[in-house]
Amino acid sequence: DLGGGNNAHFLLEQGFNTGTGGSDTPAGPRAFNRGAFVGLGGAWGSLDLGHQYTVVFKTMVAYEPFSYNYPAIVPVIAASGGNTAFSNNVSRYSNDAQYTGTFGPVTVRAEHSFGEVAGSVRTNSANGVGATFNGGPLVLGGAYAQRKDGTTAAAPTFDYNVYTVGGAYTFGPARLTAGYNKQKQGTTTRDTDTKLAWAGLNYDITPLVQLTGAYYNTKVAAAAGDGKTDMYIIGAKYLLSKRTNFYADVDYKKFKGINRINAASINPRDNQTGVSLGINHNF
Repeated sequence: DLGGGNNAHFLLEQGFNTGTGGSDTPAGPRAFNRGAFVGLGGAWGSLDLGHQYTVVFKTMVAYEPFSYNYPAIVPVIAASGGNTAFSNNVSRYSNDAQYTGTFGPVTVRAEHSFGEVAGSVRTNSANGVGATFNGGPLVLGGAYAQRKDGTTAAAPTFDYNVYTVGGAYTFGPARLTAGYNKQKQGTTTRDTDTKLAWAGLNYDITPLVQLTGAYYNTKVAAAAGDGKTDMYIIGAKYLLSKRTNFYADVDYKKFKGINRINAASINPRDNQTGVSLGINHNF
């Protein structure tokens, strides 16, 4: 507490793989590989510096049917930031300066991620803006981000662009969600375009039991060819306490083109069924 309604704050988070005990960072072990930032806040908003969730990620959670409860299954998180070589985690940017301000029902966000490449302020940098309107039962959101690809000032750079729009509407025990995300990555040949659309329905059977069903459609157009994935998923959540819940889901994916599993092999797979069980506890 700095007085006058202002504050200084920080967050350091360490993630690990519960199956092996090792680091959960795709690009290799690093301490505080999740949230790691410091900031100042007040009635004017918050300014945070460090390794943190992207603006696109924070915007899409408002209209993602499962609220990111299935990060490795549902394709929305992977569409929020860029490739792992750029950010070490697709949902977060490193060296990120981010502003968040809430004014009535509207929350606005803006960020700049410094590329940290000698001789070039452009290479590996990123910019993003987003806004969310929370008007009681109706929530609307949209965001846009652009990053500059490449690892050195001398290497060719290709812009990566992503934008998203979506919304949610709550009526009684039910909540409808829908969203759209488009990513475009420049290449020396054919640009890679990825389009993701989804819709879902949450329904509270009782105050302790919630069912969620959703559909996700992913279309890819790339130099290697075109592909498509249709995903259907239904999940249930049972609240054991205010901070602990048991969850289960069944999902089915149908693949076409380059999206098939082992697409380049003699016998590629064109479908997959998954089952998940687990417990979430919020500390």
